[in-house]
Amino acid sequence: MIKNFYETILAQSTPIGYGGIGIIRISGKKSKIIAKKILNKKLIPKKAKYTSFKNKKGKIIDFGIAIYYKSPNSFTGEDILELQCHGGQEIINLIIKSIIELKIKNIRIAEPGEFTERAYLNNKIDLIQAETINNLIYSTSEENIYSAIKSFKGVFSKKIKKFIKIINNLIYITEKEISFSEKEINFIKIKKIKKKINFLYKKIKKTYKKSKKSLFINNKIKICIIGKPNVGKSSLMNFLTNKKTSIVTNIPGTTRDIIKKYLSTNNFKIEINDTAGIHKTNNQIEKIGIKKTWKTINKSQIIIFIDNALDTTEKEIYNKYKKKIQKKIKNKKKILYLIRNKIDITKEKYKIIKKKKYTIINISIKNKYGTKTIKSEINKKINQINKKNLFLVQQRHLNLIKKILQEIKNIKKIIKININNKNINLDIIYLNLFNSHKLLNEILGTPKFTSKNIINNIFRKFCIGK
Repeated sequence: MIKNFYETILAQSTPIGYGGIGIIRISGKKSKIIAKKILNKKLIPKKAKYTSFKNKKGKIIDFGIAIYYKSPNSFTGEDILELQCHGGQEIINLIIKSIIELKIKNIRIAEPGEFTERAYLNNKIDLIQAETINNLIYSTSEENIYSAIKSFKGVFSKKIKKFIKIINNLIYITEKEISFSEKEINFIKIKKIKKKINFLYKKIKKTYKKSKKSLFINNKIKICIIGKPNVGKSSLMNFLTNKKTSIVTNIPGTTRDIIKKYLSTNNFKIEINDTAGIHKTNNQIEKIGIKKTWKTINKSQIIIFIDNALDTTEKEIYNKYKKKIQKKIKNKKKILYLIRNKIDITKEKYKIIKKKKYTIINISIKNKYGTKTIKSEINKKINQINKKNLFLVQQRHLNLIKKILQEIKNIKKIIKININNKNINLDIIYLNLFNSHKLLNEILGTPKFTSKNIINNIFRKFCIGK
């Protein structure tokens, strides 16, 4: 959190180094005084002014553009002065040094993310939007950018605010009923609560599913190639990446560590992992590699399980995966491809079998039979995600929404069990509603409901000058 809200802060907003332009941002009550001292000119709010930048002795340091934003009409909600100078690092450093040397009281260098934090604390943006700014800066694909912009515009925030409004209304109805607890409970109103609770649960669950999908697409899409040694994992990796990324030999256990390669396709950032072969071994190095393989499997959204067509039939391959792999995976809901390789030896034809939970593809990597299908199938799966309805979410949002669903599920359960015998505990319902209300506000970052540690951790990830 900001140490002293009354202080004026300044920092370089462009990356450290050399470029065509350098930007210095100043926010706080002393911005106007700094402008007068180093520009010696009166600035009109939101009007760019070409001028010289001077030190305290009046010596010109550089020429550039100055823009003044008057509170509350600025990013932080405070007075802001923005100086655009030439992009030499020494010039930027000298201007910052000259401002500090003015020795104006309560002026200091900003901490990481402090400009955005002030925008949040001055109610210019909520915490969801603040988190989105950092994601926008570090976007790795076109889809990341569009999702981030959607969240910054408040698409996700509006959904959360709607849920808060419904819960506020339910809290009001419940409180009213509790206050008349001496009389008979109005079961017409209980049915009204039940109807609203069912509606709310349905809407939040839909948002949760969409949020999971959004998290999937805005993080790197991880693909994990797994199987026993010498079935063609490294050959498939080389085909998918169009490079000799992995070493290919006839010796089992050649790959002993995770080999990663990053690709950008269909506007998504993809991480492909070639893993150590999963098998029983006494070799300590291989054991470490296999342990890393299990960690990679659990973190991946797409699993490619490859096996030798000589060793497994189309009917057997899923059961083999289920027995050896799936039971050890924490999250079972993975996009799964079961690849039967080396059909050139078994003299089988290329084939693709699509099931509800998985897809089987018969291929020969060596002779390039059916290999292009794997690429096109993965692309199809990625493109199935409805891009238009996605917004940016964080893992913390997802965790909180999950807790909210549980609170509302508890209410549904209480009403369902007790509505017939007319013995409903409204105090418990009220507590569940209050908890849901608190958790929703925590997503938005409402200061009353959000701990200082959460806020500190979020803004600590920002760069200085943002």
